Amino acid sequence: MHEGPSDRELAERARGGGAGAREAFAQLVRRHHAAVVRFVRRICPRPDEADDVVQEAFLRAWAQIGRFRPGTNFPAWVVTIARFLVLARRKETSRRPAPAPLHAVEDPPAPPLPEPMERLRQAVEALPAHLREIVAFRFFDGLDYRAISELTGDTEVALRSRLHDALEKLKSALRHAPR
Repeated sequence: MHEGPSDRELAERARGGGAGAREAFAQLVRRHHAAVVRFVRRICPRPDEADDVVQEAFLRAWAQIGRFRPGTNFPAWVVTIARFLVLARRKETSRRPAPAPLHAVEDPPAPPLPEPMERLRQAVEALPAHLREIVAFRFFDGLDYRAISELTGDTEVALRSRLHDALEKLKSALRHAPR
């Protein structure tokens, strides 16, 4: 649990403008930045692009804070903005090739996972983006179908079907993965 004002109180202060609005929004960003980063990095292929999406999502949230409805879950609202930004980038990228990087920046290597976990990680990464997203929401973020529906705009029935498809693909991939 967070100390100090609730997300709802901070969002109301930010929406109200005036003295303290920026600080209230900054506190919301500090509180939820890591969760938004985790979500975006799971659905965005490049870490540098994911960081850009997170920054843009919070900038858009600040610009649109007047549209934030009281009683809405603030982190879910920002994740929704980030999700739409990722989808828009995918659409744009599919229309034009990405420019070559000016210089290669490599992340430090992650510690090796136990072999079964590494196979699972590879299988999840190999899923199409729309299936990888539902797996991330359901199992990594622990969201129920109603919450995922609110984020994606899809029906709960469609989400259940999509998760079923994802799990079938994962089972098949893991059955046929070299051991």
